[in-house]
Amino acid sequence: MQHDAAPVELATPVPRSPAERAGEFATLIAAHVEETQRTRRPAQAVMRALADAGLLRVLAPRAYGGEEASGLAFMELVERIARVDGSAGWAAMTLNEEIEISAGYLPAETMRRVCTSSPAIIVAGSGAALGRARRVEGGWRLSGRWPFVTGGPAADEIVVGATVEGPKPRPLCFALLPAEAVTILDTWDTVGLRGTGSHDVTLDDAFVPDGRMGVVRDGRDTVPETALFRLPPSLRFPFPKVGVATGIARAAIAEFSDLAQGKKARVSRTLLRDRPDAQLAMARAEALVGAGWAFAAEMVQTVWALAEAGVPVPAETHARTRLACTHAVANCVEAVQVLCTAAGTTANFTSSPLHRHLADVRAVPQHVMVGAYNDLDAGRVLLGLDATDPLF
Repeated sequence: MQHDAAPVELATPVPRSPAERAGEFATLIAAHVEETQRTRRPAQAVMRALADAGLLRVLAPRAYGGEEASGLAFMELVERIARVDGSAGWAAMTLNEEIEISAGYLPAETMRRVCTSSPAIIVAGSGAALGRARRVEGGWRLSGRWPFVTGGPAADEIVVGATVEGPKPRPLCFALLPAEAVTILDTWDTVGLRGTGSHDVTLDDAFVPDGRMGVVRDGRDTVPETALFRLPPSLRFPFPKVGVATGIARAAIAEFSDLAQGKKARVSRTLLRDRPDAQLAMARAEALVGAGWAFAAEMVQTVWALAEAGVPVPAETHARTRLACTHAVANCVEAVQVLCTAAGTTANFTSSPLHRHLADVRAVPQHVMVGAYNDLDAGRVLLGLDATDPLF
């Protein structure tokens, strides 16, 4: 007697994470490191490839055509790119954040067009309200100057923050303009994160139509209803910097390990790997980076779960999250410094990747969201006091 064969159940493919997809571009990113250091801007080929793969809009809502990635998934994406090049990691992080700012405050239909465009639109900019906008027929006139516009030379669109002219309290506004509407000033001549192209941009009485301007009461007054936008701005922007710093530190650990296999001191035949100071440096760096990442990842997942449930983040949890991010970045800086000390004069040469990794990782805590001063307010809040930082 013949029996019908049982139906075969096909396994549903597991979607690859943003970090896994970013790993496919490691060779491309590595091939452009020297170019970005020389030109002081992101490589157009790299940013275009990441954008066309959807990796520069992972924070945008799904309803807009983005991925609505979790905080941890975004940290992992940034970390994967920064392992290859710290500047590329910072640029990818910031360009995603500018899509986030645009999606948070601009009209939904405008952002649907931006996020679903083909080829993908690259958005750079600044959320700092440093411009001034005044209402005119059909739109707005906007002027201002904004520093640290990472990726501006590679962008198709620029988003900038401003305040609306008139009586106080002045509403905030965010404008999205074609990149050719702004003037890029050559101000980014740095040692660390040199290849990010974080120049100043200016606008002088530019017209912005209503559809490309969003006016809100404050930074918490966002348009989309997603987990990310339920978090205050002070919790949306610290954790990605952990991804950059960790990626750079991981690259330094790998570089030191390779160096230790073959380097000998000039006055002895002992390999670097056989020296106790090198062994301790390697162990110390691993512990610092791993502990910092674990603390930050735990807190990001905690606040994300609260946001997904629509529960406000308690003050103490907010404080621990900011503390975790600041601590993780500081750990990465210390880890790379420990490795560079153990590497000897090798790390002092510009030809050594360790030299670049140290300069890059030192630049990360210069950002306001992960500077060491954040520890003070975290300690105050954990002791039952009010924070002194209005962004806290």
